[in-house]
Amino acid sequence: MDDRLAQEVRVEAAKAGKSMSRYISDVVEAAVRASPAGEIRNRQLDAIEAILSGPRWDVTENGRMPTADERNARR
Repeated sequence: MDDRLAQEVRVEAAKAGKSMSRYISDVVEAAVRASPAGEIRNRQLDAIEAILSGPRWDVTENGRMPTADERNARR
């Protein structure tokens, strides 16, 4: 980063009440989230959260987890 840009970043960070590193981190994070790759990542996270928040499966048998033999038994 050249000196002129560093000075501008220092001023903007001070206006925002943040350290330079926090300010740069926030700007980069906002840019990534606004990019198409960030949108894809957000959609993927939304999908994972939807799956994990869905109905839970009850895999217990008689109040306990089945053994490997019980899980693999052909019924």
